[in-house]
Amino acid sequence: MNRHTDRHRRILLLAAPFLASAVGLGPAFAAQAQAHAPAQGRPPARTAAVPAAPVCELVVGGGRPGGDARGRLHLGGFPANGAVRVDGPKTSFTATVNGKGELDRQGVSPGAYRVTYRAPGSQQAVRVTCAVAPADRRGGGKQTVKVTKVEVVVLTPPGTVVDCARPTTAEFDGKITATGPGRGRFHWTSGAGSGPVSPGSADFPAGTGTQVLLHVADVPARPNASTMTVSVTLHLPDQKMSARSGPVTFTCEKK
Repeated sequence: MNRHTDRHRRILLLAAPFLASAVGLGPAFAAQAQAHAPAQGRPPARTAAVPAAPVCELVVGGGRPGGDARGRLHLGGFPANGAVRVDGPKTSFTATVNGKGELDRQGVSPGAYRVTYRAPGSQQAVRVTCAVAPADRRGGGKQTVKVTKVEVVVLTPPGTVVDCARPTTAEFDGKITATGPGRGRFHWTSGAGSGPVSPGSADFPAGTGTQVLLHVADVPARPNASTMTVSVTLHLPDQKMSARSGPVTFTCEKK
């Protein structure tokens, strides 16, 4: 009996380290399983928020004497890595903004620019009109630019059919012929009593030249209308000159 008891004790003593090791592995395996198991009750990770207010800014710099003035176009706040189309005087191009939603393009001509892009999850195009950087808005004082002609050309084809229950846009080119060097301020109005929109400035090199300014005018919705008409006026406040466009008439689609 004693011999049997001693033999049983020896078996237990030999097995004790292995039993202890097996017990010790339990929490490690549990922790590992918990690490790989999906979190319960945790909200899913949020994706980066889409910028709500894309901006486009034109920083106008000085050009070479006797040459064209040049500037820098800066885009910011656009959907990251998204495509944009830029339309402006003497240039139109498609580009991709960086991961921060920004883009810089050097050496662009001064004037009005428009940026078109698509918001994530939407098939509708969104347009942004570029503004002139505040630091580059130079007004007042002696003007060395002599403007000889101002005109506005309608770009939108007459009779364009649109859904008049939704806002739309009309496009115009403002043309300023002047003798420089110097800079002249401008802004646009649309309709009687409307306030100034799309202010900017045009730089003229030495000699006589013409600056072309693209302007995209917003046209409010007119449900149940058969046609919509809009016209705009280009103003040069320093020269006290202006030019009015011809009317753009849209035909409302029938439903």
